Amino acid sequence: METIDYIFLLCVIIGVFAILVTIIHPLIPKDLMMESKEINIKRGKKIGTIIGVFIGFFMGYYLWVNGYFDFF
Repeated sequence: METIDYIFLLCVIIGVFAILVTIIHPLIPKDLMMESKEINIKRGKKIGTIIGVFIGFFMGYYLWVNGYFDFF
């Protein structure tokens, strides 16, 4: 396996964990969650968006280069 394959697998694992967090988050009672300042929530959303976009573009690039999307 090449290095790009390992990076792709890491991106897939991060994506799976992100989906699990999204599914489990509503099940946790609000009392057990820590208080967060509004500025930290906004910063976390921006950082999460940037990481998500990079992972999405990389996964799309990987699938395109390896021939999974041979439309043309």
